Amino acid sequence: MTSVILVRHGETVWNLEQRYQGQLDSPLSKQGIIQTEQVAKALSKRVIDVIYCSDLLRARKTAEKIGEYHNLVPYSDSRLREIKFGVWEGLTRAEVMEKYNDIYKARFEDGLNIRVPGGELPGELLERFAGFLEEKISKHQNQTIVIVSHGAALRVIIASLLHIPLEKSYCLRQNNTGISELKFVNNDSGCSWEAVTINCTSHLI
Repeated sequence: MTSVILVRHGETVWNLEQRYQGQLDSPLSKQGIIQTEQVAKALSKRVIDVIYCSDLLRARKTAEKIGEYHNLVPYSDSRLREIKFGVWEGLTRAEVMEKYNDIYKARFEDGLNIRVPGGELPGELLERFAGFLEEKISKHQNQTIVIVSHGAALRVIIASLLHIPLEKSYCLRQNNTGISELKFVNNDSGCSWEAVTINCTSHLI
């Protein structure tokens, strides 16, 4: 049985400003730095074999803090990046509603197929993330893998693994440094994913 621990990065300055980050970098906020220490301590008692993270700064900083407790250096991979928001990146929600209101409204009706100019669709995000996961599950059989990624990316991959329609993935809230754990079971009955916890934030209390 392989355990996959999914962690969202700590809070960033742009999270506070309600800006679309996508694949642009924003530094961790003061609270975000505290959160990385909290999540690292929460996972410090776990036996962790390997840590992977998005190559974006906010995810790398969070992963590095977790790694300090296990003498592990995280491996970064661009396939774990957040969904690309194209021309929305760097804009606040209010600015997006003012400049791109038609697309903003359309995405509420069909978020799977309406593309922000220069952006990425959820299915494209899923393809790259799932490809990464398939590769690493094969490599790290019966081990515990930590993956530090981003809100939309984690919602999409969790929904897919648990057979939740992608259009409902928004229901899978992912707080900053929220911890989700899934187990990959491969036995005579076949292969399946089982949820242990989704978006645990008890370490932030």
